[in-house]
Amino acid sequence: MDRHTEAELDALRESFQGELDRKAARIAQLEKLIHEVDRNYRTTLSWRVTAPLRAVGRLSRAFRRSA
Repeated sequence: MDRHTEAELDALRESFQGELDRKAARIAQLEKLIHEVDRNYRTTLSWRVTAPLRAVGRLSRAFRRSA
């Protein structure tokens, strides 16, 4: 492989790595936001009021699986 082609490949690898780094950082930001929204929602009245319904749903699914 000549030097020019090798330099082009190196530049392309660096470009791809930079794009991967940017996407990984964005994914980390979005995951942090998801966890924050989830944590905040779990402190709401809506979450507490619907807790018994979620529990019944879990029990119902468990019962159907075991039957």
